Amino acid sequence: METPNGRTGTQKPPPWRTVAAPILFTLVLPLAVFHVLRSQGFSQWLALTLSGAVPAVRMAVEAATRRRMNSFEAFMIGMLAVRVATSLLTGSPRVVLVKDAALAAAAGLWILASLRVAKPFAFQAGQYLHGPAAARAREAAWTVSSTLRGGLTRLTALWGCAQLLDCAAGVLVALLLPVEAVPALNRAKGLALLGAVALVSIAYSRRYGRRHALSLFGSPPLIARREGRSP
Repeated sequence: METPNGRTGTQKPPPWRTVAAPILFTLVLPLAVFHVLRSQGFSQWLALTLSGAVPAVRMAVEAATRRRMNSFEAFMIGMLAVRVATSLLTGSPRVVLVKDAALAAAAGLWILASLRVAKPFAFQAGQYLHGPAAARAREAAWTVSSTLRGGLTRLTALWGCAQLLDCAAGVLVALLLPVEAVPALNRAKGLALLGAVALVSIAYSRRYGRRHALSLFGSPPLIARREGRSP
């Protein structure tokens, strides 16, 4: 039986949970694990290495549950695996912190590289907010709406450049400040930058919607009707 969100036999999680889960497992939980391990006497290097594995474990578990892995998850799991492997070879907490910051650069480059493929990252991210039926309708709308393609392309560029900025700031923090302070400062910086990008994205999406009568993340049939074609 198909549910109202288009998913057969399952209930799609609310959008806030889709956004909150990556923040929890990428920013909050690794920081908590780091401080718990340090309070138990673990070295800086080992606490950083183990806490940094949390996002990879979460992605791997989710992929195993779904029995499939998207390209972004595969890329990030590979990057995190390389980070852990090189950390084991160096044994330096400062190197681990720099490599943590470099993951943001890897994500930013991946997002920007998506501009060269069929559908940019912003479109792919938007698909997670919809059930299968709506996702298929958005797929059809993408092929007929040049304004939709332009808006999501610009948002992709914004998100990719924000990740590169996050990396640059993270490297400076990792190199110049005390090791113990870096995990909390980098995660606070990451949350602040994420919040700023989210606010800019929301403002841009609303302005775009008023200007073009299109929703970048909303109803695909409306997009298609605006272009004068059915989805």
